[in-house]
Amino acid sequence: MRPMPETHDGPWRRMVIRPLTFADDMKPNFLPIAIKNSGTALEELLPRVIAAPPALQNYAYICLLHRRIATGSLLATSDPAPFYAYLFKSARAFLHFLTTAPDGEKLTSKAEPFFDAVACRDDEAARAMATLCPRKPDTTREYEEDFFAVWLPMAFFFGNVPREELLPDLELFAKLTEENPDPHLDVCWGLIDKDQKRFDEGLEALIEQKRKAHDKARREETQNPDEAATTAHVSTEILAYIELAQRAGLTVAPDHPLAPGVARRFHLRKLPDPDSWRVPEPFSSFKKPKR
Repeated sequence: MRPMPETHDGPWRRMVIRPLTFADDMKPNFLPIAIKNSGTALEELLPRVIAAPPALQNYAYICLLHRRIATGSLLATSDPAPFYAYLFKSARAFLHFLTTAPDGEKLTSKAEPFFDAVACRDDEAARAMATLCPRKPDTTREYEEDFFAVWLPMAFFFGNVPREELLPDLELFAKLTEENPDPHLDVCWGLIDKDQKRFDEGLEALIEQKRKAHDKARREETQNPDEAATTAHVSTEILAYIELAQRAGLTVAPDHPLAPGVARRFHLRKLPDPDSWRVPEPFSSFKKPKR
């Protein structure tokens, strides 16, 4: 058995998240609380994170908060415009980290904001991430499988890396997951080879894997309540894979579990200034969104 890579739960996470118990089915009226919790955490932490030396765990948490606000806003209002705006802020915050952090602080497997960029069609940020993220895994700090799940679509669609150069990575990914299949492999193969059947099977398996993980966390009361109300219902990773599948010429359904069609109404997209992520909004006075 391979050793577990180093984890990256930092002090910001411990400062904000507190364990709570809650019912299996989160009520919709919890959404305003989840949004406000994430917003007030951003108010408190963002200035300190910007002022400190760039650290992966800090920026990953800032991006997570933006992602929760994005999905919470979408679920509360069915208006995708704020959803795109907050995903854009997540992507731009992480891009700032990649631009300023030393190479040893970066991990491609932790570049979840890449999916935020794709889900809001911020191609500029996605291309920059493909340039700035490490092209090889750090096996002392991350699993190779986790690296490939992010790197392969990033490199192929936004890094101008041809299939032939990615083939050794795909083959290694397949070898690593022989005994413990990973649906990301079929998703990546399907996208790169434009294989509709393989992509569909991989996406369905990945959605099921995520839903089971959320259900297990709820049953065991280990899931953060803000996550349970927001990102447990909408996955920017799934949305990103659907977006990439469409770009590859594959057929995609208008709605998927964890990827509602309302999140892909791009004609309503209005992205803010690239530096808008630096200015926290006054969520301490946040009011319940109107339906």
